[in-house]
Amino acid sequence: MKELGKWQMISFVSRGIAMFLGLVQSFVIVRILSVSEWGVIQLAVSIGGALGIYQHLGLASASTREISSAKDETDIFKIFLTSAFIRYFVTIPIAIGLFFFSDYISIHLYRNSLLILPLKFYAIALLFQAVQSILNSVVAGTRRFKQLFIYQALIALVSVSLFVPLVYYFRINGYFYAFVIFNIICAVVLSVLSFRPLKGKILLPSRKDFRRLIKELFSISMAIYLVKIIYTNWEKMGPNILGLSNTAEIIGIFSFSLLFAKKLMAISDAVTDVNLPVFSEKYVNDFKSFTALFSKNFDKIFTLIVLVAAVAIFWSPEFVRFVVGGAKYDRSLPLIPPMVLAFVLYSFVNIVHASVLIPSKLSKDMVFSYALLILGSIVFFFSSFKILGGTIAMAWGMSFGAMISYIYMILIVQKRLLFKFFTRDHWLVLIQSFFVGWAGLVDVLWVKVVIFFPFVALLVWSFFISKLLTKEEVRYASQKFFSLAKRYAKR
Repeated sequence: MKELGKWQMISFVSRGIAMFLGLVQSFVIVRILSVSEWGVIQLAVSIGGALGIYQHLGLASASTREISSAKDETDIFKIFLTSAFIRYFVTIPIAIGLFFFSDYISIHLYRNSLLILPLKFYAIALLFQAVQSILNSVVAGTRRFKQLFIYQALIALVSVSLFVPLVYYFRINGYFYAFVIFNIICAVVLSVLSFRPLKGKILLPSRKDFRRLIKELFSISMAIYLVKIIYTNWEKMGPNILGLSNTAEIIGIFSFSLLFAKKLMAISDAVTDVNLPVFSEKYVNDFKSFTALFSKNFDKIFTLIVLVAAVAIFWSPEFVRFVVGGAKYDRSLPLIPPMVLAFVLYSFVNIVHASVLIPSKLSKDMVFSYALLILGSIVFFFSSFKILGGTIAMAWGMSFGAMISYIYMILIVQKRLLFKFFTRDHWLVLIQSFFVGWAGLVDVLWVKVVIFFPFVALLVWSFFISKLLTKEEVRYASQKFFSLAKRYAKR
C-alpha cells in the first residue's frame, strides 16, 4: 500500500505541474482568441479526435498489461513493435482520409471553411500521435514511473512555449501549427525514454512471436478499443452534435465549460498511470490483497476528487472571470456544475476500468458499461433539449450517462468479483460535496467567503466520520508530499 501510495503521490505532483501549465496555456489562449475562434478550434479538435480514436485499437492499455507481466525483457520490444505495426495499419488510412476529406467535412457538414486547414494539420499530427501511447506503455509497463512523471511535467512546459506564441501570431491556424510540432517532439522524446534502458535487449519478433503477441494483445485490446471509441465520442459529443445546428460562439461557450470540468480528469489519469501495471500484476498473483488494496486506495482518491470538485464549482465564477479577463464566458457558468459532476463520475469509471476491469479481463461488462455512458447521455439530450435548451441538456445528459455507467460498474464488480468498494457513505459524501459546490453560485462575494470555510470543514469532517480517511493517512500523505516538494524545489 505504501509503495503504491508513494508512486501515486509522485504522479499527483507530476500531473499537478502538468495540469497547472495546461491551465495557464488554455486560459491564455482563451484570452487571446474570441469566443467564436475558440469554438472553431474546439470543433476541429472534436472532429479530429472522434475520427482519430479509431486508430487506438486498445493497444496502449493492452501493451501496458502485457509488458508489466513480461518475464523476459527481450519481449518488451517485440510487444512494442507488434502493437505499433497494428496501430499504423489502421492510422495511415484514417489520416489520409481526414486530410483529403477535410474540405467536404468543413463545408458540407459543418458549413465552416475555417475548419479546412485545422483538419488537415490534425491529420498530419495523427501519424505522430499513433506511436506515443504505445511508447508510453513501454515506460509505464516497465515501471519507470520516475522518468514518466518527469517527462509529463517537462513536456507540459514545452507545450506552453509552443502554443501560446503561435496562437498569438497566427490565431486559429497557429494552434494547429503548434499541435503538429508538439506531437513530433513527444514521439521523439518518448522513443528515447522507452528504448535507451533496453540497449542490447532489442530483438525483432519472429513470425511465431508475432502471432502469439497479436493473440495476447487482442485478448483484451478489442474491448479497450471499443471503450476508447465510446469515451472519446462521449467527450466530443457536445461540440460535434451542437455544432451541426449552432454557431461557433455557442460551441465556444459549451467547450469552455468542458475544458474547465475535464481538468479534474488529471487526478484519475494520475492514478491510472500507476494502477494499471500495479493492479494487473496484483490480480494475477494475489487476488485477496488486490481487493483490499484497491478498496483502501479508492477511498483516498475518492475524497481527493470530491473535495477538489466542490472547491472548483464553488469558486468557478470568480476563477473564470479572472482567467478570461472579464465576463465573455459568463454564459458557460450554469454549465459548469453538471459538467463537473459528469467528469467526477467518469473519473470513478476510469479508475475502476483501469484498476479492476482490465486486470480481471471483464471485457463484455466493460464495453456494456461504456455503452451505457454514451447511450444514457444521448437519450437524455434528445428527450430534453427542447425543454432545457441545447447546451444545458447536453451538460446534464453527460452527467446522467456517467452516473448510470458507474452504477453498472459498481454492481458488476460486486457480482462478478464478490467485493464491494462503493457504499452508501460514498454516495452521501458525493451528494454533500455538490451541495457545497452549488452553494458557491451565490453571486455575493462576502457571503461566499463567510460560508466557504465552514462548508468545506463539514465536508472534510464527513470523510473521517465515514472512515474514508484517517488522521494517520493524512499525516503520512502530508509528509510524503512535503518531502517530494522539497526534492523538486532543490532540482
